[in-house]
Amino acid sequence: MLKTPCNAIAGFLGSGKTTLLRNSLEKVFQEKRVAIIMNEIGDLGIDGKVVSGFESIDKVVELNSGCVCCSVDIFSLHNAFREIQEQIKPDLIVIETTGLANPFPLIQRLHYLDVILDSVITLVDASEFLRLAAEEEVLNEQVRAADFLILNKTDLVTELEIERVESHLRQLNQRAPLFKTTHSNIDPKLLFALGANLYRRQSKLLETQVTKSAHGFRDSHQDFSSFSYQTERLVNLDKFKQFLGELSPKVYRAKGILNLDDRATSCLFNFICGRFDFQVVAPDICGKMPTQAVFIGRNLEQEQTAIIQQLQACQDS
Repeated sequence: MLKTPCNAIAGFLGSGKTTLLRNSLEKVFQEKRVAIIMNEIGDLGIDGKVVSGFESIDKVVELNSGCVCCSVDIFSLHNAFREIQEQIKPDLIVIETTGLANPFPLIQRLHYLDVILDSVITLVDASEFLRLAAEEEVLNEQVRAADFLILNKTDLVTELEIERVESHLRQLNQRAPLFKTTHSNIDPKLLFALGANLYRRQSKLLETQVTKSAHGFRDSHQDFSSFSYQTERLVNLDKFKQFLGELSPKVYRAKGILNLDDRATSCLFNFICGRFDFQVVAPDICGKMPTQAVFIGRNLEQEQTAIIQQLQACQDS
């Protein structure tokens, strides 16, 4: 059984989390089964009402009067995930946390519940962050936990102020890619890659994956690109782990399925910003699909040949 990947959106009050979610609903979620867990401190689920009208959303669960990282009890959180899985079997679950949430306890809770955390996406208000971070330590924790950092509302500050905020963010987190935006406007295909569950739709995937063919999305502002690779040869898992550990920092995401040389099962992998994990699945889930992977990042045309050569070195002879 494949587990559903989960993305967590963090950021202080007013940083642009719900706007990012709305933008994503409008752009990339139409063909996917998506469930949203909205966490608000008050009794009125305003943000839940904002997103629940989208046709692309299959389920919205609201957890009010408590913070999902601490005061919402683990039983309620478990019930939310169970309800979602039983009712819609989603391709993706997105948690929008409260503005006061510390992502680190949430990460631990999700691990305890055996939920696959795909990424933590943290938004920062460029116009307010330095002032608020000096008063509220949780803002710094939100930045430290991030896999992706979005410096939002850059239109409200000068270039010098942006440089100051960026310098502070880099002191807290050097690993996460940082994107400067206005109105939370960023291509969500990078942030919300659907990880292993893309491979449920085998026939569609095989139609779109082309051996050593560059394809994917392009964002003129961020200069994102992607390419895919597939082979019938088996892969050595230890060599592949070393390969992922040495990937170019220009690669933000990679995901795919591996047929391994030392076992009958297939292995799904997910790589995000230097962090990666594996999920072993039975052959009947993925069928007789070849080993294949897709790589997403910035200016990957310059890296594609080298990455493919390194990947081929992981294959059996």
